[in-house]
Amino acid sequence: MNVFHDNSPKNRLLSVLRNLLEQPSYYTLNMLATKYGVDPYSIKRDIRELRNADFMIKVANKNRYYIASNQSLEYLQDILFFTEPEKEFLLEALTKANASDKRLEKIRAKLETIYDVSKLGSSLFSKTFLNKANLLEQAKKQKRVVQLVNYRSTMSSKVSNRLVEPFNVSTKDDILHAFDLDKKVIRHFRISRIEKVKVQDQPWQYETKHHSAATDPFRIVSDQQVFVHLKLKTGALNELIERFPLAQAYIQPCAEHDDLYDFACKVNDEFFGLTNFIMGYFEHIESIIEPESLIEHIRAKSREIKF
Repeated sequence: MNVFHDNSPKNRLLSVLRNLLEQPSYYTLNMLATKYGVDPYSIKRDIRELRNADFMIKVANKNRYYIASNQSLEYLQDILFFTEPEKEFLLEALTKANASDKRLEKIRAKLETIYDVSKLGSSLFSKTFLNKANLLEQAKKQKRVVQLVNYRSTMSSKVSNRLVEPFNVSTKDDILHAFDLDKKVIRHFRISRIEKVKVQDQPWQYETKHHSAATDPFRIVSDQQVFVHLKLKTGALNELIERFPLAQAYIQPCAEHDDLYDFACKVNDEFFGLTNFIMGYFEHIESIIEPESLIEHIRAKSREIKF
């Protein structure tokens, strides 16, 4: 059992906020109470304090808490981090104030290490993640090639180095949009699956081919998307939200059945991500409403299983 040690009300409150941000729809009241070694009433007070601070804390299935996006969450992120215009303003103000060159360069170096994380979600507290995002963002600004060291690909099940031109860093979605120099195509990469980022001296050569394709809840980037509609049982809902947090925005309680949920949105037309989810949790999926092509796809995949 992992019990939180610094259990002052202030520190516990911030830690509860952090856990709800990092793992939405995971913790119940009793789970949080056990984690912090307090009674459930203390956690209830923490939740009430956060709600009084205008955080939209809601309860999902089986009494699991999550924070819905609202102005307070955006405000918290806004006051904790500098945006690019704010960094430029600070540097300009320091220059006009005749700050010494040494001091100005020191502050400039510090500001450059602070990535614009106003869009960060669960990665907010990961220093390693932020370091990689910083390097990718800097390479994008300088229009330089980067090497993604030991990238772990789910599609190929291989670990390899990739040379890419990074042109869009989406930290909230944990996605890097880049032009793959080996395959000469636009690819997307999970930032969390990159072991290390090495910025190269090589400048971009294919900027005219850079464009950001649509990203689905399974973090698959593709301009070819189709609409899908599934009815989920509670078990499937839990797994979908925990494995793919972006899917939460597309889930609604089923109007006809209190214990079912509708998952409806556009996904990549090859059903990457969704296929593995359906195959792994089929017993918790009530039905695939549409499209028919998804039903046929799952049937075909099930016939490929060999023992």
